[in-house]
Amino acid sequence: MTKEPFRFDPDELLQHEIVIDKLDAARRQLESAITIFFDNGDVVSQHTLISAAHGIVYDLAQQRGVGGSIKDSPLVSTENRAGFINKIHLPQNFFKHGRADAGTKLAFRYQVSPFYLFDALRLYVLLAGAATEVMRVFLVWFQLRYPDLFCYPAAEEDLKRVRGDTTDPEVFKAVGKVLLRGLLRGDEA
Repeated sequence: MTKEPFRFDPDELLQHEIVIDKLDAARRQLESAITIFFDNGDVVSQHTLISAAHGIVYDLAQQRGVGGSIKDSPLVSTENRAGFINKIHLPQNFFKHGRADAGTKLAFRYQVSPFYLFDALRLYVLLAGAATEVMRVFLVWFQLRYPDLFCYPAAEEDLKRVRGDTTDPEVFKAVGKVLLRGLLRGDEA
């Protein structure tokens, strides 16, 4: 008897697997969020991936004594820290739970997502020891767009020239998209 090719086979569902650790899961989520960012994809999906990855790298950083997250910022007073973190977690909790707030709506200020992504990337790099190529594309964009917040001195001279010839910061995102597409296709830089 021959097996029919389009029938449900429960054994087939369990046939393949990958084994990953927490840091690899965070890397995958961060790289997917970066791809969505440069593709101008869905901001809710992007933020959900960023939040999941941030949760992993933040917990790992806490366990390994690595600090420096926005959640631990000395700029936030101790008495306001819990409220601050609740505000950070509000969108991610809204996007993944429905029991307590099923009938509510959220005014999602999605332009904060790249900053949360930057915070997650910073923790990832501190834990892993290096950024991936995909992460570096985002970091170049971030430095182009926000040189007052992030500066990798070795790149700044070149990036300053790019900034000097550009009046629209959206151009930086287009540059990032081209770089990312080249990486994903395997083009030589």
